[in-house]
Amino acid sequence: MNIYKLILIFKDRPGIYFGKSKIDSLSDIGFFINGFLCSEASLGQMDDFDMFFSQNFSSFVRNKISIELTRFEFWFETINKKANNNEAAIDLFFNLFDEFYLLYEKRR
Repeated sequence: MNIYKLILIFKDRPGIYFGKSKIDSLSDIGFFINGFLCSEASLGQMDDFDMFFSQNFSSFVRNKISIELTRFEFWFETINKKANNNEAAIDLFFNLFDEFYLLYEKRR
């Protein structure tokens, strides 16, 4: 499994990983993804998309949202700043992720 397939599962069936039918916060997704990527990296199992996501998603999010950072923050913190509530943040993440994946596909 790679990060793309994992995020599709989060979107369609969050209960598999979060134990409930609705994800409470984008931070839940963000920390899960970070843990997944760390595990994949330590096992030497990151594929091309995992590497692309790991290296580029944060800057992609900042550019799309047009936020200048004054300190380090995770991509999900940036999205949370832009959104009005948790549900809007999660929706924005999935929209940005879809756009990011298309960008990845075009570069291949």
